[in-house]
Amino acid sequence: MIENIDLTASIIVDDYSIDEKRIRPVHGLSIYIEAYNNVILFDTGPDASILQENSEALGVDLSLVDTVVISHIHTDHIGGIPHIGWVSPAVKTYIPYASGQQIENYIKKHGLVPVEVMDWLRISNNIVISKSFYGPPWEHVLIIRTGKGLVLFTGCAHKGILSIIEEITSYLDDEVYAIVGGLHLDKAPYHIITNTLEELVKKVKYIVPLHCSGNLTRTILLQKYPDKLIKAFAGSIVNL
Repeated sequence: MIENIDLTASIIVDDYSIDEKRIRPVHGLSIYIEAYNNVILFDTGPDASILQENSEALGVDLSLVDTVVISHIHTDHIGGIPHIGWVSPAVKTYIPYASGQQIENYIKKHGLVPVEVMDWLRISNNIVISKSFYGPPWEHVLIIRTGKGLVLFTGCAHKGILSIIEEITSYLDDEVYAIVGGLHLDKAPYHIITNTLEELVKKVKYIVPLHCSGNLTRTILLQKYPDKLIKAFAGSIVNL
């Protein structure tokens, strides 16, 4: 039986901030995750200086990071790699299938160790990286098992969050407790957003929409499904 655990997600980089004077908002994503005595940095935002400034303002010690997971290789998710390589060198940095030699060289150049994820991969007890889903680009999801269900961390969910959830729950034979991250709905038509959310709330307990999820997504969740929404931006600390 999997026990309920303390899972903390500190949002270092997001498109919006809880305090713009202290924490800089920028188009991108980076989340500092503490679970099962692991410290994981999920994505690094678009810029090393912003990752540094925001983490320091939050009191997050990036030198404690023992794993980096890059959801996909768009620049708004990998730009902070030089800083994490400086403060926590030689850390394994997991990248999706077919990310390419250029990104591997970039990671190596900044002192980290790239690991291409070819298939479902257990990186620690109850912590899994999914297989890659093709959006484009190739993208994978960080999954943490808890006694309440699966917690999914998504970069942008380019393939579509509903189909991603279907494959993950089928493979791991468990339900989703929460989704934290980008839902790729920012520029979607109203009917696509409403239809997606109508199905999504049936499948998950909580939704923490970040980055490319869009303000309209948050507004609809707040109006129609307020018990499902956890509002968070850069500077927020989410306990699950």
